[in-house]
Amino acid sequence: MPSQLSYEIILNPFFGKVNCEVNWKWSRDSEPFVDFDFWYVWEGEGEVTLNNGMYPVRAGDCFLFKPGDLASAKHNSARPLTVTYIHFTVQGDASKLMSLPSLVHFDPAEFHESYLDRFVHVRWAEGYGHDDEAITLLKLLLLLFERQSPEHAAVGDPARRTLNRVMLEIAARIRQDPGRHYRIHELAEAAHLSPRYFSLKFKDTMGQTIESYLIDKRIERATYLLKLGMNVSEVAEALGYRSIYFFSRQFKKVTGTNPSEIRP
Repeated sequence: MPSQLSYEIILNPFFGKVNCEVNWKWSRDSEPFVDFDFWYVWEGEGEVTLNNGMYPVRAGDCFLFKPGDLASAKHNSARPLTVTYIHFTVQGDASKLMSLPSLVHFDPAEFHESYLDRFVHVRWAEGYGHDDEAITLLKLLLLLFERQSPEHAAVGDPARRTLNRVMLEIAARIRQDPGRHYRIHELAEAAHLSPRYFSLKFKDTMGQTIESYLIDKRIERATYLLKLGMNVSEVAEALGYRSIYFFSRQFKKVTGTNPSEIRP
């Protein structure tokens, strides 16, 4: 999605999250869509016929129906669908949206479901700035939708993508609390891997060893704290160094600068 959109999103009154009735179905196979409809499946199963193509539907599937589309849908009454739908129109050049796929399956690791729930809540509550917030949420959802498309989706098998995600989560944990004394075997255990395989996969994902990553994140945080005005002794203590001299040597080795030379 471009950083500056060439179109403006205009919301309309048709949106919501619903449990579809047992005998639910809809048909627009003779009346084309005149707007966009972002249609996400939370649970259940069914099928959608879109422009003469038939698609089985399951939890995590998301359709972007577009102006001119002809579609119909039905579901398994024993497993009825729960869906969120968001109709909207655009002003300006809609070619970017028109070029997006009609169907993607969302990676569970995305935050799309919280955005969907927030969108519906914001629009129902109609608090201050609700339209602006809802449009921002919809833009995020469209960005995430595009990310799931084949040209942007992560390559490789699902197991590899899951393992990469675990490595990124562990890296984020280290960045959040770099002063903690991490043991590699404990990190490996959290990833359900042997320490050796964990170290190999971490380097493969992050581009550096787990040991160097731990040091780099600690020194990055140290630099920030020094620039805030904490002295060298305070920073060394805050980040779990037992020796101010060891901290200073490690800091200079990584940055080429003595920590005492860092000033606010």
